[in-house]
Amino acid sequence: MKCSYLAHGKVILIGEHAVVYGYDALALPIMSLQIKTTVEPNSQMWLDTACYQGPFFTAPDEYNGLKYVVKTMRAKANSNEPLKITYTGEIPTERGLGSSATVALATSRVLNEYFVLNLTEEEIMAITNHAEMINHGKASGLDAATVNATNLVFFNQKMGPQTLNAKLAATLLIMDTGELGSTKEAVNQVHTQMELDPAKKQMIAQLGQLATAAKTAWLNQQQVEVGHIFNQAQAILQAFGLATTKINQLQKLALANGALGFKLSGSGLGGIVIALCPNRETAEKIIAASQTLIANSWIEEI
Repeated sequence: MKCSYLAHGKVILIGEHAVVYGYDALALPIMSLQIKTTVEPNSQMWLDTACYQGPFFTAPDEYNGLKYVVKTMRAKANSNEPLKITYTGEIPTERGLGSSATVALATSRVLNEYFVLNLTEEEIMAITNHAEMINHGKASGLDAATVNATNLVFFNQKMGPQTLNAKLAATLLIMDTGELGSTKEAVNQVHTQMELDPAKKQMIAQLGQLATAAKTAWLNQQQVEVGHIFNQAQAILQAFGLATTKINQLQKLALANGALGFKLSGSGLGGIVIALCPNRETAEKIIAASQTLIANSWIEEI
């Protein structure tokens, strides 16, 4: 018996870091970025990914969240059956595109099907979120909620995810800096600064307030206002030292070529950046201007 599940990535539009402290965030599923997870019987527990092929439980530490999912699901099934678990497709890792949440969710779902466990949605999301805690040290639940959604997600820890079937009538440009961002390092950096400086705590609160304002502007299709909010959020993220030299260069290029707003997306210290554009033509113009600085780019109509 062989089972497969296809899951997609995400981008955080606004509220990264603030969401960890209970404030609001907005995130968007990216349906064009997908990973397929396949489970089948094997002679031993085996993991097959683009970066690692070998015995499952001796895989490097970056797979610890995944190991937790598999151990948990096998325990629920009361099974020691050796399996081969294969991941195909492409979501760049350590970029803020949700790769760890995507594979954790997909693995939970495919093993639920394989073992006929009939777990509830809440149980599957709890396993996925715990894997994210292992991966990142502290996780809000936003990534897992967004890779599990097909529409815009408004999120805070108190209310959980709310999906919004609303279009901004704009274009989102996602650019990969090619720089690996470490979520754990970035989260710890923000936490340390907040502990040392009360003004930094206030800035995180302001970031959450900007996410709330972005939701209102989005629902009213106020593209220029959303862009302005993105720029304010980026200034806060820069103040925490989360923007690299390359991110700052891309910001200047994007705004000079017609972007309504620009910010990093995810934890920062590398990873991806997003530019809100009035149309596809503007996005393509920014890509052309940024070609020597980026590893890849995607255009999403939002």
